[in-house]
Amino acid sequence: MYINLFDSHVHSDNSPEGQDLVTALCSAAVDKEISGICITDACDMEEFEEQKYGKRLMYSCFAAHKAQDIFSQQLIVTNGVEMCQPLADPERAVQVIGENRFDFVLGSLHKTRKYGDMQMLNYAHPALDLQDVFRTYYEELLEVVQWGHFDSLAHLGYPLRYLKPYNRTVDLAKIDDVFAEIMKSLVAQGKALELNTGGLRMEIEAFTPSNKYLKMYKDYGGEMITIGSDAERCSDIGCDIQEGLELLKSVGFKYFTFYKERKPVMLRLL
Repeated sequence: MYINLFDSHVHSDNSPEGQDLVTALCSAAVDKEISGICITDACDMEEFEEQKYGKRLMYSCFAAHKAQDIFSQQLIVTNGVEMCQPLADPERAVQVIGENRFDFVLGSLHKTRKYGDMQMLNYAHPALDLQDVFRTYYEELLEVVQWGHFDSLAHLGYPLRYLKPYNRTVDLAKIDDVFAEIMKSLVAQGKALELNTGGLRMEIEAFTPSNKYLKMYKDYGGEMITIGSDAERCSDIGCDIQEGLELLKSVGFKYFTFYKERKPVMLRLL
């Protein structure tokens, strides 16, 4: 059993899908004997004005800083953001990151220009070319990586979460050329890769990314792995972090990473 448990991907009620207050999330983390959490509320640059993300992030940062004081003797609390679709408005995304003085920035992609929201796509449609859907997604994710204004790349296997219920498969090996470019770019820029445990609570029932792509990142020289539950409620805080750390160890990692003031802190797998 590992004693250093840090959850670096947590959504409060300041995210559209989040359900609980930051203080409630922190209390749940303390109850579960977690060492630290990062509040990473979402900011979708495609819907920045419509969803009032500027205000949401202001409230999120305020709540996280308040929680730092309340839980200072029990829990490390940092404030971050999941920057979604940053290339929809890359200049403003950089501005938002700079204005809020986050400890940690996740880079993520939920939608593509060609196919839209991966969660809403009808994967059962017979005319849908799954190989093209996935190649398009990862090519656009590579663009996000090359943009580079983040610390860790979130849920690399994101679209797989929504494919499983349709009983269709895609051959990711045919996209390994794109995965290789993603890994090389992450390593060259000194970026971390996230191990996301959220898929274990969905029909995919798997970590994202899989051990194959964790190993690919490591083989290209990557050393920094953040781990996050992608929790949207108190009950999911820290879920499967223990198992995630075991997976990292099995792949050959000796450390995982937690960010403070945009700087990586390497924590030994203990």
